[in-house]
Amino acid sequence: MKESKKDIVRFALAAQLIVSLVLGFYNIFLGIGGVVIFVILIMYYTKNTTIDEIKIDKAIDEIYSDLDKINQERMYEMPIAMAIVDNEGIIYWYNQAFGKAFKKEKEGLFKKNIITELDFNLTAAIKADEFTFHYEERDYGVVTNAFSDKIHSFELLHFFDITEQSKQRQLYRKNSPLFCYIVIDNYDDIIEQIPSHKRSAILGKVDLKLNEWAKQLGSVIIEYESDRYLMIFERGKICALQKENFKILDEIREIENDEKVPITLSIGIGISESILGIIESQELSHSALDIALARGGDQAVVRQDEKMSFYGGKSEATEKRTKVKARVKAYGLKELIKESDHVLMMGHQNPDMDCLGSAVGLLGACKSLGKEGKIVIREINYSIKSLFDYLLENEAYQDAFITPKEAESYATKNTLLIILDTQTVNYLEMPSLVDQIPKIVVIDHHRRSGKAIKETLLTYTEAYASSTCELVTELLQYFDEKSQLNVIEANALMAGMCMDTKMFTLKTGVRTFEAASYLRRKGADTLISKILLQDDLNTYTAKSDAVKNAKIYFDNIAISTFENNTDYGKVIAAQAADELLNIKGIVASFIILKNEEGLAISARSMGEVNVQVILEKLGGGGHLAIAGAQFPGEKNIETGVELLLTAIKKYKKENGS
Repeated sequence: MKESKKDIVRFALAAQLIVSLVLGFYNIFLGIGGVVIFVILIMYYTKNTTIDEIKIDKAIDEIYSDLDKINQERMYEMPIAMAIVDNEGIIYWYNQAFGKAFKKEKEGLFKKNIITELDFNLTAAIKADEFTFHYEERDYGVVTNAFSDKIHSFELLHFFDITEQSKQRQLYRKNSPLFCYIVIDNYDDIIEQIPSHKRSAILGKVDLKLNEWAKQLGSVIIEYESDRYLMIFERGKICALQKENFKILDEIREIENDEKVPITLSIGIGISESILGIIESQELSHSALDIALARGGDQAVVRQDEKMSFYGGKSEATEKRTKVKARVKAYGLKELIKESDHVLMMGHQNPDMDCLGSAVGLLGACKSLGKEGKIVIREINYSIKSLFDYLLENEAYQDAFITPKEAESYATKNTLLIILDTQTVNYLEMPSLVDQIPKIVVIDHHRRSGKAIKETLLTYTEAYASSTCELVTELLQYFDEKSQLNVIEANALMAGMCMDTKMFTLKTGVRTFEAASYLRRKGADTLISKILLQDDLNTYTAKSDAVKNAKIYFDNIAISTFENNTDYGKVIAAQAADELLNIKGIVASFIILKNEEGLAISARSMGEVNVQVILEKLGGGGHLAIAGAQFPGEKNIETGVELLLTAIKKYKKENGS
């Protein structure tokens, strides 16, 4: 309304000025008189307008002053704890609720540092979208607002008490359901080897123990296939299961039968820090089961997002008698090779005879299918030098090897990358190649870890196999008749198999000998394998020194330390660990090598001690009988001994030995 009146006055003044100017054409005196009157009206209007504006501004200032006073009083009395601090954390103001919640002394917290007084992470609170602060059994959600007085910068902190919400959230998480998948590993062996009139009784015992276990947990268990169960229980029960190391695995393994068929389980449980739906939760648990099966079974895997925890794994992986899986995988691999423009084979860093031998076997398969194959090797180490020289005697293999840098030129969308003798990206000769090539195949005989390569077109991992060469040999048997191995490729595969089995004395099953028989028919000669595995005098002497330094712990475990900066130091460590098993009474051996890179451990076992489980506690892995671990940058060999002894003690405690 006030603005409308101003517009009318302005219009009237403008009209008066126009009339005065028009009159000036007819009578100059009337025109001058009209202009004078216009000037007087303008001055009067301006004066009165300024006075009104001053009055309005004064009224507004009074209103804001009253509001500031009200706000200050209300902010001080508000039930939400608030404080104003500078960038250093010095408290310049806080309200009554803040003082009540956090004041420790009578003089209060004014001018004190919130960071040191309350152990408050101010930087994190400012940066985080959602920040939670725990203080004396209370939880607070913190919201920050920045402001400045043109000289200093301040933060207004709001502390919302969310203790009850946190308790409800914890209660919800504790009672949230977990999916537990259970598989009888060797169900096929039970069906085949145990007579039908005894079979039902044994399976009934398994079923009874699982149902008793479920009852103790207060859970629901469902048999959805003849060898598979799904159990659902509350999340709060998982700690008890982990503490007892899933003793159900031992109870099932101890079920006796006349045929002496060991009965083992694989268990997979998925947990997430995030709130998951039913589908996502069961998928996480199922992936944990897949890892347990890929690692050879007889164990429980608890997957907490990307972190893995392993329990059990006391027995060696059961060798599968059926070769249906090998035939299916062979067909898939053959089709992938045929559809690709290039095929690259790559193994782990510091490749051994098994790694190179399996690559050479697949190289022959690629040639028979009319595809170009290349083997990616960074450098030729002592372990593979003899086999490498043997291959280069033939012109057909002189262009078969490329460096990681050269491999980049082959990295296209239609290139097939076959990873051999490892499943972990960090162990590869060229880890970045995994991101550059979308078509990936993994063939390995090691137990799977949580860091395994996920995005693959085909994965063939069998923990029961003696070597990757054994798996590759089985696959090649199911290729077309044209895919014939030549003698050189057969010898390379045989050498790798001989190395990992120690000339067929360790980790050797029926299928190992069947694969060796196939290679023998293709012209492989074990004498050539023996020659390829020979050591020179310096290596043999260094190996003897490592054996001589061994000390006996826990009555039957040998641990030796030695320093060697040569290229074949790790080979010596592995061979020395093998030699220690020849000593009467030794059931497991560990060699700790110190070199320029740090420390490395090679472990061997006769089967009574699971060296893989022990070294997994130190970030390593492998098999029940063969395992290794590395400590890059660690130079103190005594530290390595202490860490190893701690891991062994923990293993013995978990297994009650």
